Amino acid sequence: MPWSPQRFLEEGLRRDRDYYALQEAIKLINRMRRRSPALPVLLTLGHLANRTRVPHDHLRDLVARNTGQPAYRTFRISKRSGGTRTISVPGPQLKKVQAWLTQHVLNKVRPHTASHAFSPGSSIADCARQHAGARWLVKLDIADFFGSITEIQVFHVFRRLGYSDLVSFELARLCTTVPFSSAKHSMKAWQVRFPRGRIRFYSEKLIGRLPQGAPTSPMLANLVMRIADDELQSLADSNGLVYTRYSDDITFSTQGEFSREQAMAVVRQTAAILKRQGLFPNRAKTTIVHPGARRVVLGLLVDSDQPRLSRAFRDRLRQHLYYLETRGIMAHVEARGFDSAGGLYRHLRGLIDYANMVDQPYAQQQLLRLQALPWTSVAQV
Repeated sequence: MPWSPQRFLEEGLRRDRDYYALQEAIKLINRMRRRSPALPVLLTLGHLANRTRVPHDHLRDLVARNTGQPAYRTFRISKRSGGTRTISVPGPQLKKVQAWLTQHVLNKVRPHTASHAFSPGSSIADCARQHAGARWLVKLDIADFFGSITEIQVFHVFRRLGYSDLVSFELARLCTTVPFSSAKHSMKAWQVRFPRGRIRFYSEKLIGRLPQGAPTSPMLANLVMRIADDELQSLADSNGLVYTRYSDDITFSTQGEFSREQAMAVVRQTAAILKRQGLFPNRAKTTIVHPGARRVVLGLLVDSDQPRLSRAFRDRLRQHLYYLETRGIMAHVEARGFDSAGGLYRHLRGLIDYANMVDQPYAQQQLLRLQALPWTSVAQV
């Protein structure tokens, strides 16, 4: 049924709702419909509770960070580059709310055109394809990407979408977390300057940040990056470069003439743009690739007119399948330190799906070899 303020008001009065509250709701709905007509209206936290079928009291406790137990299950996983990554998985009720927000709100908002991660239809191959035929590459990695994005920045994302100040604040709290212990929170920048707010129940001394592992975090990170993406795109345009970002991986490229001095200037200016958003490049992963070097973007070779799988990738997959076929599944599981046959299968299937983005015939051949192995005899995959 088409939206009708008059019908809304009449129905509200029939249900004995306050006239002035109904008028305020009509203003909020009209503003939301003008600014983001494709997004659902959320008038209050109770409205969100009704839409998601999660108890209002529980949502209020989550916003206040006062649930009596951790809202996230946190654990560490090893990174291929060394070290560990902290993963925070929300509890069932919070995950339900975050999944709803992802599906009905965040996935309906388009990130910057240079962003190629997380949004529906985006892929590594499409990102790498923007740099096909590049002679020069400038690559940077944002350090602690999710963990550097604050609940204040998330609040502004929801506010720009048209939600009220209070609802935007509550949504930001539902999408962020305050870690039990964090070196960042010993810094003044992560401590609330004016902890006494109008709603004392919501007072908190520390500023929350995006947890890696929450359904909402990837797209929120993309939308927070819109300002930086605009500035980085302008930087690229002024230097005749192509700019892309895949999550925390920033790449500039050119097929034309360039120099190391120009590349260093781009690195410095990129660092300054990121700093204004509270982000910093990982200096150890900042790379300038000249025409005589191997040009790789997100693991794909981009030195020709189309992205290609690297020889190292093909050799790694070939070696896995060779040992599985000659030594057996469980022997290879133990030799490579996997927890189970199912874990190994999912790892290899991920590699094959990655290959399928750029070389479908090759990927299909490897998938047939993988599926021909006797997986059901060792584990239920």
